[in-house]
This record gives sequence, C-alpha cells and structure tokens, in this order.
Amino acid sequence: MEFTPSTLPGGANHVFIFPILDIRKFVALLIKSLIGTLIATLVSVNHPQGKGILIWQLRGCAGGNSLDLAGRAKAAGFTWVAIKVQDGVRIYQEERLAEAINALKSNGISVWGWGYLYGADWRLSSQARAEAQITIQAVQGYQLAGFLMDAENPYKRQGSRIWATVYMTTIRTSLPDIPLGLCSYRYPSYHPELPWYEFLSRCDFHAPQVYWQDAHNPGEQLRRSVSELNGLRDLPIIPIGAAYSEHGWTPTDTDLKEFADTAKDLQLPGIAWWSWQHAEIEASRWTTISNIQWGNQPPPPLTLEERVARLEKLAHEHGWM
Repeated sequence: MEFTPSTLPGGANHVFIFPILDIRKFVALLIKSLIGTLIATLVSVNHPQGKGILIWQLRGCAGGNSLDLAGRAKAAGFTWVAIKVQDGVRIYQEERLAEAINALKSNGISVWGWGYLYGADWRLSSQARAEAQITIQAVQGYQLAGFLMDAENPYKRQGSRIWATVYMTTIRTSLPDIPLGLCSYRYPSYHPELPWYEFLSRCDFHAPQVYWQDAHNPGEQLRRSVSELNGLRDLPIIPIGAAYSEHGWTPTDTDLKEFADTAKDLQLPGIAWWSWQHAEIEASRWTTISNIQWGNQPPPPLTLEERVARLEKLAHEHGWM
C-alpha cells in the first residue's frame, strides 16, 4: 500500500491515505466478478433454433419406439422437438415421456415441452395456478429446454386475463429464466378475446400456429402472422407450419417448401411442423420436410466447465489475469 499527498485550496497540505491497486489485479478482479454473467449469457438460448417438429401422441410416432423416434428425428435434420407433456392439470402420456426424452437428448436433439392450457374448468372456476404447477413439474422433472403454451379457445372465456396473469406469475416465480413461448392463433386480430398481453409480457418468443388450411398460400399467411405478432410485442418468432391433412385438404410439397423459404426470407430463427404423426403417415410429406435445410446446424453446446476454461484462457491471453 502506498500513500499519496494531496494539496487542498488555500495552501494547506493534508495527507489522504488510499491504496494504489495494480491495474492488472483490478482487471482480474473485474473479470472474475463478471464471469458468472458471461457464462449465463453464453449458455442462454431463449427460443428454439433451427428446424423442429411438434409431437402430440408418442405412441403414434415412429411406431411408439423411442430409439426409432430419436434416430428418425436426427435423420430428418430436426435440431429440436416439442413434446406434449401437459394437458390442463395433469402430466400427459407420463408413461412414455422419460424414455423418449432421454433417447432424443442422447441423439443431440434439444427437447422442449408443450401443453394445452384451459385456465379454468367448465364452471369457470380458475385452475390456472394448478396448471402452472404442472408446467413447472414437467419442465423441472424432465429437464426441458423450454416450454410452449398452447392457449386457444378455452382462454377466450370471461376471466381469462386473470387466469393468464396467475399462470404466468406462478411460472416466473419458480422458473424466472426458462424460455417460454405462446403457441396460439396466427392472427391476433381474429381473436381479440385471448389475453395476449398477459401472456406475451412474460414470454421470450412467439410460436404461432400458421395453418393455411383450405388454402395454398403459406408464405402470405406467414408474413401477415409475423406482422401482427410483432405489433403486439417484438419477440423472436418460430412459426408452426401445417403438416397435416383435414376435411379433404392437404398441404402440397410446394406449400411446405414455400413456408420454410418464407421463414428464411424473414430471417426467423427457426420453424416447426404440426405434427410428427401427421407428417409421418404420408411418405412424400415426411421426405419433403426432411429435405428442407435450415442452414448450418448449431454445434453441440459447451459444458459449463468448457465455457469457464475458454473465458479464463481468453483472460490470460490478454494479460487480464
């Protein structure tokens, strides 16, 4: 420790004592104090990335075989899947989840969950808090990368704003950093009753259901969906495309490619399809989706120890430590 004299106005000399720190030591201390924040930033991914697919019923996908499911997902180029893990106040298909999730993770697939939310029972008695507890249980129990909230017609009933607020507050109290996305209607303007603000104010991304059923203009519908959702809140958008057939309508291979190409043109971080079991039953549809490329595949995530080592190496190379 050194001492430095200081002269005050008026000619009086006074001696103030303070330490002169070595600048290298100071920077080293600063680096160490920021290392936790830097690691959190590097680790954090608050939305799905790349090409994904939604899974409804595991028993209807890949013959109900978890190993085949994981192998097919990897072969099709999916970097992530979202499995239905919740239906209201209960865990969904609990007997199959652990095996399927572990198999997918072992093949380098990021596993997200999704759940259908009701907000209240048929008497309009709120069950939002109970639904939030099930979401928390699923995310923590299966170590999911994040969660997509499927809020549709039940959340257009009277009282839905309060239910959404309770649900989101409960989730964020226990899971403040888990990535959350709202997986609902593609055009908010068609569904003003839905509590969009209450959900989106605590969401990290949009995951609109852009189903162009009874038409063949997925690009146009996707652009409109993106525009409307950005008008509500500017968040990353990962749209869900139509890979199903219904009432005589079916998406063409051209439709599927146009949907993906438009998402790329809009520089969206990813896309997904509804759903695995619907796409798989039509061989040409599955092949088309499998052949859709989504740029370079993201590298496997570094472990926490690898991230710390890289930061320390960088600090030593610059003489900060």
